[in-house]
Amino acid sequence: MTEYILTTNQLTKRFKQKVVLNHINLKIPQGKIYGLLGINGAGKSTTMKIITGIITDFEGGMEFKHQPWHRSILQQIGSLIEYPAAYGNLTAFDNMKIIALEDHLPLEKIPVILARLNIDNTGNKKVKNFSLGMKQRLGIAMAMLKNPDFLILDEPFNGLDPYGIKELKTYLKELTQTGKTVLISSHILPELQDIAEFIGILNNGSLVYQQAVTGKEDLNQIFFEKTQG
Repeated sequence: MTEYILTTNQLTKRFKQKVVLNHINLKIPQGKIYGLLGINGAGKSTTMKIITGIITDFEGGMEFKHQPWHRSILQQIGSLIEYPAAYGNLTAFDNMKIIALEDHLPLEKIPVILARLNIDNTGNKKVKNFSLGMKQRLGIAMAMLKNPDFLILDEPFNGLDPYGIKELKTYLKELTQTGKTVLISSHILPELQDIAEFIGILNNGSLVYQQAVTGKEDLNQIFFEKTQG
């Protein structure tokens, strides 16, 4: 029997008169990588913002580990949505240090996580001078500092070169092997072809497909079949 870390029940979001999410029923399995696919504007980021408490005005419900969603569960969630919330005039280490001090986390964890994401060699370089890929790595490092059970990443491969993408995929797979769950959004299907174990497809705010995958399926074919017409 599949164990779900997070489920939504008829999740609906309207911006003025426009329905952005239309009765979404997500089921995200524990310890898996769930790929949320959709073109730009399909509702991926909105869904993630609701799950992480950024958007609070919505209809429907959510459960996390079989309990009604409440803000205290955010201690178990790490996220990178749209852009890393880093201070541009500080170094990578100092940005991490701020989070560690706020959440009473041990500082010795910082160099370990920065090294794992291959961003430990930036020294005194300020974040405002980082490349997009380096900022993405830092954002993920910041999200992982509190060792969350559930990691939510919005388009995490943006700005990464092929080696960076390979390294990040390896890291995410390692996380699920320790029981953690990862939700990744993307509008670039090949990014998730060899990593997602479960996929959901959003189209015009509706969840048109949700299924386990083995990596052998043609995600392009599935996507176009479910979103055309």
